[in-house]
Amino acid sequence: MINALGLDLGASGIRAFTVGSEKPIAEVKLGPSAKDRETETILLINQLASELGDRNFESVCLGMSGFASLGVDPDSITKALENAFGSSQTIVTSDMATGHYSHFGENSGVVLVVGTGALAFGVSEAEICRIDGLGASLGDFGSAAWIGQQAMRQAKRLSELENDSFLLEALEKLLGDSTQWPKKLATGELSIFAIAATATVVAELASSGQKTSLAIMEHAGLHAAESAIACAKKLGISPVAYGGGVLRDPESIATITCIDALAEAGLEAVLMTAEPGIGALNLASAIDSRRLELLIENGMAVLVKS
Repeated sequence: MINALGLDLGASGIRAFTVGSEKPIAEVKLGPSAKDRETETILLINQLASELGDRNFESVCLGMSGFASLGVDPDSITKALENAFGSSQTIVTSDMATGHYSHFGENSGVVLVVGTGALAFGVSEAEICRIDGLGASLGDFGSAAWIGQQAMRQAKRLSELENDSFLLEALEKLLGDSTQWPKKLATGELSIFAIAATATVVAELASSGQKTSLAIMEHAGLHAAESAIACAKKLGISPVAYGGGVLRDPESIATITCIDALAEAGLEAVLMTAEPGIGALNLASAIDSRRLELLIENGMAVLVKS
């Protein structure tokens, strides 16, 4: 058995998985910014290596958010991994790919991940497809960030047009006085993570029957389903695995709406249970993986052997 290490790098930090571990054996709870993703990623790799006690591994796979869209130099990242962990085989890919591999392995299917952001990522025998995953300013339809943004907009609109401040007051408990929202949004003081955090409140209000919140959560579920359906159709495949904070609760309006829409489209959906870091570990452990070859062919992964 290969002495392998799987790494998952996202907005909340970097986590390490080894053979036999279902949960991270080490982590650094600090995510890299989009502004200097490459430099900060390398710093996090070195910090995690220190947390692991400078252990060496034959094969290392890092699944990182932003690999496909933020212009990082994979050669710099693979070099940093080699130096940090002494690996003779080093893989850098997207966390979309490791999330997919954690559930489907070498098999075809679509993963629908709806958390702070949202995306559908599918792999068939010969093709790869991504729908959304474009960030809150351009996409992430149905995500927690999308839910929060919609709730803020509609809450302000309702308070101004109809003197209905129920939803607005609920959001102000988390985000502060709404008269300051324009300024805080313009200056970046209100982060996308703070906005996404309001999705929990909106979901609770939707479950209690609050009309505006109910409509937002229904639309979130439909948007998520649309992404998965489009991805499945483009690839001609049917299995869908869903996960992420927005779809975690089986009783949530968004989850129920999403699953119903997928079923109506003839797609069977199952809940993802394994973390992306397990997918990274399994890719690091795999020998002659056709899936890894396909990812490399499509510019979604880099493999370095020394």
